[in-house]
Amino acid sequence: MGSFCFLLRERESTDSHPSPLIVPPSIASFGLWARVQTLSQPSSILGPYRPDRHTQNIHIHHHLLAYYPNEDPIKESLFQFRTHPTKTLSHDSRNWDYLSIGEGSKHLLFLHGMGGAYDIWFQQIEALADSFHIISLTLPEVNSLSAASSGILKILNEEKIDQVSLIGTSMGGYIAQYFLEEHSDRLAKIVLGNTFPPNEVFQQENGGMRKLVPLFPEWLVMSTFRNNVAENVLPSSEKSKLVEAYLLEQYSGLMTKEQFIGRFDIVLEQFDTDKSKGDHPVLMLIIESDNDPLVNEDLRGELKEMYQDAEVFTFTQKGHFPYLNQAQTYNEVLRHFLN
Repeated sequence: MGSFCFLLRERESTDSHPSPLIVPPSIASFGLWARVQTLSQPSSILGPYRPDRHTQNIHIHHHLLAYYPNEDPIKESLFQFRTHPTKTLSHDSRNWDYLSIGEGSKHLLFLHGMGGAYDIWFQQIEALADSFHIISLTLPEVNSLSAASSGILKILNEEKIDQVSLIGTSMGGYIAQYFLEEHSDRLAKIVLGNTFPPNEVFQQENGGMRKLVPLFPEWLVMSTFRNNVAENVLPSSEKSKLVEAYLLEQYSGLMTKEQFIGRFDIVLEQFDTDKSKGDHPVLMLIIESDNDPLVNEDLRGELKEMYQDAEVFTFTQKGHFPYLNQAQTYNEVLRHFLN
């Protein structure tokens, strides 16, 4: 299935506790919830839930060390990257944490995917910060495209940015398309990476599961994701240790259940587009992978059909996270397009 919520599909659990997420939405939630209540919460490699884990300017996470048995230069680079101070902006009762860094008169804004945060772009930011002023944010607990777009606009106004080049991957690329519809005058260029157009497929495949997720405890939702990283994401991503470590970290305490549900809602939401004929006012680049396990070939084709004037770069057999496991090439493609 080409959905971002593929990680909730049926599987055999490798945890010490079986996962109840294997039932279809048609099964009554009462029986499912009764099963969940019989399980005790397993201990996490990263320790118990911390209520303050998303407080202001928390940006050094030692958790990643647990997923790298040996010293690794990329890990050290990420660890050092997280020492940069972040900012926090309050908007619509949510705290928007973001990084503002770099030099240059041109501005970039990075939008992560469903399982990411501001620092997932660290290799791109480090490569481009000498030429651009860069904003990279972490999406808070918002549940709609309009709320996400509103927060982005608030950050741009706070930073006194009139026009920005928007770079979004996966869910972030979907938000970028919505922002293009609503605020094209604020965009110089746009990059849509490993993403999808408005569609009915995700709602059809995952709408029922969305109704059940609030019934599951957070540890169970995240445990399911962790166990499926190896089964579904890594094989297509060259079994990248960085991809594995970053995603396991997010699903072991850095992303909340509330954030997960909000991002789930954004992926499922649909919107009308006036750009279906490729007649858009902003220069666009589409980056895709020919073996992306989360965006199937049909959806990739529909995206290119919708934006016919866009440039297209296709990675060969690099999976859903080429900006992590093929960062050098990804950075070269970005720099060429942005300049």
